[in-house]
Amino acid sequence: MSVPVVRVLPSSRPEPRTWRVGSPRPAAPVAAPEVAAPVPRPTPGQVLRVGRTWGARQPQELPDAARWSGWLALALTEALLGRRPATQLTGWVADDVVAGLNRRQRLHAADEAAARTVLLSGRVQHPAPLAVEATAVLRSGPRTVVLAFRLEGCGRGWLCTALEAGVTSGPRRRDRRSGLSSASSAAG
Repeated sequence: MSVPVVRVLPSSRPEPRTWRVGSPRPAAPVAAPEVAAPVPRPTPGQVLRVGRTWGARQPQELPDAARWSGWLALALTEALLGRRPATQLTGWVADDVVAGLNRRQRLHAADEAAARTVLLSGRVQHPAPLAVEATAVLRSGPRTVVLAFRLEGCGRGWLCTALEAGVTSGPRRRDRRSGLSSASSAAG
């Protein structure tokens, strides 16, 4: 059986130093760091076109993708929140996306109060001449909705072929009798 060896290590504190106070030295000029110009925040309702230098050009016969995606983002948000039937978007949205919107509407009840939906910001880029990838952030009452969707040129317009959405939950409703939130009153 071996006995552990314990060694005392030297102190790790630095040696105390004395500083002489005298006339201060002139400070060397410090160059200001180069900072890129801040990216301006878009004004509400404006959809920005990004990737102009590397993106593909949109064909002239198709409508403006930025305006189209702003309108479609509002309509998709209303369908996501149950304020618009998803079948109203049939001509502008692919069948599988409409089926997903219908499934969500069956699972989630519509909001009671129809607050106005506002487009906060949007981005559009063209990875190919007949393709648009768009993102949008919208506010509808207490909820924030984030959308990412793909538009593909077909005929004389755009068709939404893919949709990803995120919706924040609104504030919890309070039980007027007890002052508890609906989740805690149902549990107890």
